[in-house]
Amino acid sequence: MIESFVGILRAHPEIALFLTLALGYVIGQIKLGGHALGLVTGSLFAGLLMGQLAIEISPELKIIFLLLFLFANGYGAGPQFFRALRQDGIAPLLLTLVVTFTGLGMVWLMAHLMGLETGYAAGLLSGALTQSSAMGTATEAIANLPISPEEQARLSNQIPIADAVCYLFGFWGEVLFVAAILPRLMGIDLLHEAKALEKQLGMKQDSGLQSAYAVHGARAFRLATDRYRTAGDIEAEAAAEGMRIFVLRLRRGESIEETTPETLLKTGDVIALGGQRQFLLSFEERLGPEEDDAKLLDVPMESASIIITKAEADGRTFGELAQQDYARGAFVTRLMRGQQQIPVTFGTRIERGDVLSVIGNPSRIAAVADHLGYRERSSLVTNMLTLGLGIALGCLIGLPAFHLGGMRLALSTSVGTLLAGLFLGWLHSRRPWLVGHIPEPSRMFLVNFGLAGFVAITGLHAGPHFISGLKEVGLTLFIAGIVCTCVPPTVGMLFGRFVLKMNPVLLLGAVSGAQTMTAAMVAVQERAKSQVPVLGFTVPYALGNIILTTFGTLIVLLVS
Repeated sequence: MIESFVGILRAHPEIALFLTLALGYVIGQIKLGGHALGLVTGSLFAGLLMGQLAIEISPELKIIFLLLFLFANGYGAGPQFFRALRQDGIAPLLLTLVVTFTGLGMVWLMAHLMGLETGYAAGLLSGALTQSSAMGTATEAIANLPISPEEQARLSNQIPIADAVCYLFGFWGEVLFVAAILPRLMGIDLLHEAKALEKQLGMKQDSGLQSAYAVHGARAFRLATDRYRTAGDIEAEAAAEGMRIFVLRLRRGESIEETTPETLLKTGDVIALGGQRQFLLSFEERLGPEEDDAKLLDVPMESASIIITKAEADGRTFGELAQQDYARGAFVTRLMRGQQQIPVTFGTRIERGDVLSVIGNPSRIAAVADHLGYRERSSLVTNMLTLGLGIALGCLIGLPAFHLGGMRLALSTSVGTLLAGLFLGWLHSRRPWLVGHIPEPSRMFLVNFGLAGFVAITGLHAGPHFISGLKEVGLTLFIAGIVCTCVPPTVGMLFGRFVLKMNPVLLLGAVSGAQTMTAAMVAVQERAKSQVPVLGFTVPYALGNIILTTFGTLIVLLVS
């Protein structure tokens, strides 16, 4: 029975691949220290396990998965990547370069001291620095080495073995090291520092990610006072107390009319106020009794996503934007920068490429979009022209090569595709009407499916050699991995604290980002009881993702 099933898998490797992905998902749900392994790591272990059955899968399929991942990953990181290179200031860039190149240097040093072969060195880099995509660029770099195809296959099979050995400590070790050990070594009181930074940014602890910019409803009140001459008087009083409340409409007798700040008010008018509920409640005793006026409260409202593209909006705070006439009656419910949600505060600065989720009257939404950027229409359709042409052009970019000392040097199709994704993602953030849209759910599917499929096939190929490789260099790799995981964030913390003079909470988020460790950033947030570390995380994460991916190629050239 078992032999028959194995025979089916060998005859139909596509079944084995999808079974591996399913098993990888199950393994990825395993939690240690509150953090799950994740789909990609689970797929690698599942591939190594299934690979013991000696199942042959076309290596070309592995490249297709990798290219889908690299393009989608670059498309998402593009806006932040190019912004960081141009105008985010030199601090995030310098910190990321220090952390990533320290990691590369430590991997090269450990490989040299311990006599590791090229494939093991590449797997040490991808596992200890938790950048699984580096396995793909390293594999393609090995394919360009002037050695026999059999030797290329042998070195390529070393990569997932080393990655599997080093990844576990690379993941959980870094989470513990960055979130718990480094702050203690540096004498950082995370709770105190986070609270001070929140105060500086105008964040309120009791509202979490929400602020006065988040609208939750509208309520009607009958004016029982003559202290407010115009609608603007109410709005100005609220603004003076740090609240964004607007008079949306009013009923006078049987007539309902839209309001402006200059609209005159009379005792007995019923007014509809829009804003955050906790602020609306505070106005009941100032205005008069609440009314259940369904027609008055039937205010046309819609939500929209706006990509920040206008140069005049870049770098402005929400506090500054709130003073503009076009912002009246519009409320931000969420701010996304890349894949991360950013706290919305009066001091938060928006950047080109950010995506704002806004709610308000349709005319207000249109005004905000006109002044800040481009309204992205909701769509679940992926623009295949962008995806297909982007990957094809990326591969063509990576093909040209030159020979140096018998070695073929080229960007490779993988790095070319990554660069194409970066450029088109950046161009979409600047000219959304020029480059077709890839919806975020579709992009994340390509990222997860592409990388999981690539590492699953990589594991299937290396499976038959896993046990022997583990016996050969297992302990050596594990020790080297600990060193390569812990040294880069330590150097980054020292550099950021004493050279760049960065805020320690933002610095911990930045160090986590430079090593592309979202779990470490989340752990820092949990210990700080604050969302602010994410403000330091986003730019180094975008940079680190790209740099560490290309290091797969570089470590092969250095070691070989």
